[in-house]
Amino acid sequence: MTDFELCVNCMSERPVGEPCPHCGCPTDELQRPDALPFKTMLQNRYMIGLARKSNGEGISYIGYDSVLNIKTLIREFFPQTMSERLPDSQTVRVVDGSEVTFQEYKTSFLNDARELAHMRQLSAIEQIYDIFEENGTAYTVAEWEECITLRYFVERRGGSLDWNAARPLFMPVLSALSTLHSKGVNHLGISPDTLVILQDGRMKLTDFELDAVRRMDTDLPPDLVAGCAALEQYVMNYVPDESTDVYGFAACLFFALTGALPQDALRRKGDSRLMIPTSTLKSLPPYVITGLANALQVMPSKRTPHFERLRAELSAAPTVTAKIEEPLPPESAPEPEPARRGIPGIAWAIGSGVVSLAVFVCIGIFWLFPPSFGGTAGAADSTAMKATVESADSGMLMNGLDAAELSGTERVQVPDLVGQKLDDVLAAESAGTEDYDILVSDKEFSDTVAEGKIIRQSPTAGELAQKGVKIVVVVSQGAQMRSLPEIRGMSLEDASLAVTSAGLTPAKRDVFDDTVPAGQAVGYQDHKAGDSLEYGAHVVILLSKGPDPSVLGGPAGSGGT
Repeated sequence: MTDFELCVNCMSERPVGEPCPHCGCPTDELQRPDALPFKTMLQNRYMIGLARKSNGEGISYIGYDSVLNIKTLIREFFPQTMSERLPDSQTVRVVDGSEVTFQEYKTSFLNDARELAHMRQLSAIEQIYDIFEENGTAYTVAEWEECITLRYFVERRGGSLDWNAARPLFMPVLSALSTLHSKGVNHLGISPDTLVILQDGRMKLTDFELDAVRRMDTDLPPDLVAGCAALEQYVMNYVPDESTDVYGFAACLFFALTGALPQDALRRKGDSRLMIPTSTLKSLPPYVITGLANALQVMPSKRTPHFERLRAELSAAPTVTAKIEEPLPPESAPEPEPARRGIPGIAWAIGSGVVSLAVFVCIGIFWLFPPSFGGTAGAADSTAMKATVESADSGMLMNGLDAAELSGTERVQVPDLVGQKLDDVLAAESAGTEDYDILVSDKEFSDTVAEGKIIRQSPTAGELAQKGVKIVVVVSQGAQMRSLPEIRGMSLEDASLAVTSAGLTPAKRDVFDDTVPAGQAVGYQDHKAGDSLEYGAHVVILLSKGPDPSVLGGPAGSGGT
């Protein structure tokens, strides 16, 4: 008779000593060295499986509830910057000097989990059903649900969704977020990876973590997704609010509809335009474009302040046209200006103080200026806008195309795009001067092709293809090894932008320093300007707190905490 055990990867039964027949996990699967060992029992009930994720807050595991006989998601509070696991032990030890901060964060971890556990009526969010302390730290247990990420779902659906497909997925999550914020609960990490699609087709929001992990200016390494994180999450001493989650939610909706995330908020400060493929524009109702434009403002003070307003705009509520031009409620938080996205089609160009919606036709490009909050707009304005969009569409369809062209029978020669900048190619496509559509299939590191330039294409240059052919391109990410920029004396925001622009991921640590004024960057922890690091690597920016008040006449530039 064959003996069975639980697979540590999927928690399904497998024959002892054999690979799992369900997921293929081998018998010699290794656990990460800082994680709890396989089959560790918590509360004499929950068995630990494979560690699935680790970040500044802790470690997430697949687990098994031996009482209910179900798979679980177990999260362990284990901030590695201030704690360590004792050798050959399950116990977490707090690093000397971090006791107070560790306790504060652990308390927040437990309180946040209790708030979520009290909202089990919200089916669109992760369901926590047990919370406890053990091993010198804290744990939560949530229901395990088979799912795929929104990122993978969109990829499987051809790279984008139409509004009719996206709306029933996103609106229940929007409602849940509105309720969460009414109870004072933030997420701050909404992304195509934390939004998942369940087997029954519903969308759910997962991975609730400490607010401190979703900001740059804390003691914990940040867990921010470029394109989804709002500007204020990079800014020192700014407290994110509901509009921060509005930005992340809208970025994910933008991703679902276009197949690409908005450009990183830090980079959008310099150029707030956001481009949408023309084909996507023509398929979206004007009110959806308006809602996205308002929700993706870079500056918090200009952004849609709360989810109920976003719901009204995305639902084309009758009151929206009148209210959309009214001043924001006094309690609304500061907001960002829109940004640029290198994708074919239309661009949202948002001025520093103006948000009024207008559509212009200029060589096939639509420029949208989101609605202004300085006056009132009536139904006539709404009608005029709709008419302008319709006429623009007609103009594009009638731009010298004959029946053969419209039927796709006309043949054109595929251009040579290799070596060209992707932004330039997309701009030409958006202008309506080219007879092709660009699809970015992948990005690759290259030591010879500059970042942002096209490495190769399919079909190849010179081939004959139907007019409007889709050209799939691979774009260079630049060299895999990146040089750390000089940041000494910069503000945290400017230093973060410099590091991000170099293709690296910044974090922050406060230090005393006698030579650099408080609030300015001293340099890097464990690195110096000019060091070569792998693309995406995390680097810690040392931010000066000024001289150490407890040390009088001590050596300058000590950098001690």
